[in-house]
Amino acid sequence: MKRTAFTLIELLISIVLFGLITVLLFGTIDNLRTQVDFYQAKAKHLSQKNRVVSLIRSDFDRVKTLTLQTNGGKNYITASLIGSEHSLYGIDHPYVVWAVLQEGHTLIRLESASPISLPIDGDKRYLIHSDIIGKECALFRIYDSSSRRLIYVKFDDQSPLAVETAR
Repeated sequence: MKRTAFTLIELLISIVLFGLITVLLFGTIDNLRTQVDFYQAKAKHLSQKNRVVSLIRSDFDRVKTLTLQTNGGKNYITASLIGSEHSLYGIDHPYVVWAVLQEGHTLIRLESASPISLPIDGDKRYLIHSDIIGKECALFRIYDSSSRRLIYVKFDDQSPLAVETAR
């Protein structure tokens, strides 16, 4: 007698094998999703770091006047730049201030067409563009030599950024 169909045992074995393959594929796909999330977060972090380095380099490179004053202890400095060649908002030779806010230790960048003095007056608040560079800033220092300038920024739980520019 010729067989034309599968037996019940053959069908059960094929269903079990299909189930095992499916479980292995779902585990692999879940592992791939975890890796993609990890590398996307790493790429985002690296992109933010590169943006900060680029912004620091373009702001502090060959600026005409740089005024430094300490605020909040020895780890933080407020840097006022006059005559910068770089503007995020299309301002010719903007006044730029880099400062660390006491609340949340947030590193900010202020830019305006007119001089900026801290604390900011209420009527001048609308003339100043502000950007949050990073939160939980543990260290913001600027070191000057005769020909070079080193800007050192450290955020909590991150490796430090050291940017060297021409004076």
